[in-house]
Parts: sequence; structure tokens; C-alpha cells
Amino acid sequence: MQYDEQLLSLKKPIVTDGEVYSVLRRAIVELYLQPGAIMSIKDICEHFQIGRSPVRDALMRLDQEGLVTLLPQRGTMISQIDISRVEQECFLRLSVEEEVMKLFMACHTPSDITLLHEVLRQQQELCSQKDVDIRRFLWLDEEFHQVFYTVTGKLFCLQAIQNVGGHYRRMRLLTCGSSLEETLRQHSALITALQARDTELMCNIFHFHLRRLEREEIIVLKKYPYLFKSDGNHGYSSPLWEADYLQTLKTNRE
Repeated sequence: MQYDEQLLSLKKPIVTDGEVYSVLRRAIVELYLQPGAIMSIKDICEHFQIGRSPVRDALMRLDQEGLVTLLPQRGTMISQIDISRVEQECFLRLSVEEEVMKLFMACHTPSDITLLHEVLRQQQELCSQKDVDIRRFLWLDEEFHQVFYTVTGKLFCLQAIQNVGGHYRRMRLLTCGSSLEETLRQHSALITALQARDTELMCNIFHFHLRRLEREEIIVLKKYPYLFKSDGNHGYSSPLWEADYLQTLKTNRE
């Protein structure tokens, strides 16, 4: 898997009928598109220079995943982040990955630990830069955790988690920028526990690591209430790819 910084941009990407779903999904879960924004099938067709049929099919799939909401007479709304859904997606990952890491503890080799150290080194190098690419940092974070699934032969489980983790991922992007150093410390501590073959310590660090969202949830909800699902939020019109929304948030913070 390669990190592709240019897959999505303000320029109109060239996609085939079969790629509309994957590109739209990434635009949503990577926060290129703002939660709550409303767009029409016409907007999407014009943006991709593609017919209506593949766009409708893609939106139906995204609706089933809870990433868009089809609004009669209004268009399609990028689903606002559902806190209940975030918590369930986090619970799923926590439950599965803890067992995967126990398996990893029992079978890992020195070369597996070396691979974890290398991903951690890349994260540290990225954090030393003045303008940290949050998406790339999160991608490296997933590379770190993917080692556990690869070594234990559980990549199907990882794919299943990622396929239903769109709300959780958006929340991680919103909170990641404020906890980069903490993430690095926890990854380093996980490696130390693995090298020591200390399963109890590993599980304690892992639980603290993945439950960070619970500690940051209140801050994010207070700061960006309009991004989250509530009875009072009904969406708003927004030109497709008017701006990279995550970058807009970063710029506003600065």
C-alpha cells in the first residue's frame, strides 16, 4: 500500500466508472469533504466528468455504510460524524486488535520488531517537520498496526474493520494533530513491552492508546459541534471540492 498525496485534490481527478465509489469514500473518510455538506448527483457527475449511473450506485453503497444520507428533493448529504457509531467502531477495533496483538506476542520474530521500529522512525521523522501531514501520519499509524495483522495472518479482519470504520477515522483525523508526540511515546512503549514479552503491560498500553479518542471527544465536540450528528443539524449546500476541508481546519487553527 502506497500513500498517495495526489489521489484527491482540488483539480478534477480522472476516474473510471468503477473508481467513483472508492474515490468518493476516501474523500469523505479523509475529510476532504466536510461532514454535513450537501451535493447533488449533477455536481458529482460534472466533477468527475462521468455518467449518472455509476454515481448513483456509489452513493447507494455509501448510504448503506452510513457515510452519506440521501435527502429527498435536496440531494446527498455527507453524513455528520455519529458519536455512537464512533464508539462502536472503536469497540470493534479494540476487541479484535487486542486478540491479534496477543497472537503477535506469541509468534513475533526480531525482524517483525525491526519493522515496527522502522515505521516508528518514519513517524518521528515526519513529526520533526514544520508542517506535519496529518493524513500521512495517520497512514503510518495504520502501517504500524498493520504489522500485527500481517504477521498473524489476520489481514481479512483488518480489512473488515477498515470497511466499517469511516466515522472512527474522521474522528481520528480531527484529534490526531493534538497528540502526535503522545502517539509516538505509546508506540515506543508497545515495542518495549513486546520485546520484553510482557503481555499484561502490552494490553494496558494498547487500551490506553486506543481509548485516547474517549478522552478527546468532549473537546472536539465543543470545538466543532456542526460536524456531528444531532437533531438540530440538517446540512448545508457546499460546492464539491471547494477546498480540502481538513487543510481548512488546520489553516484556521494557525
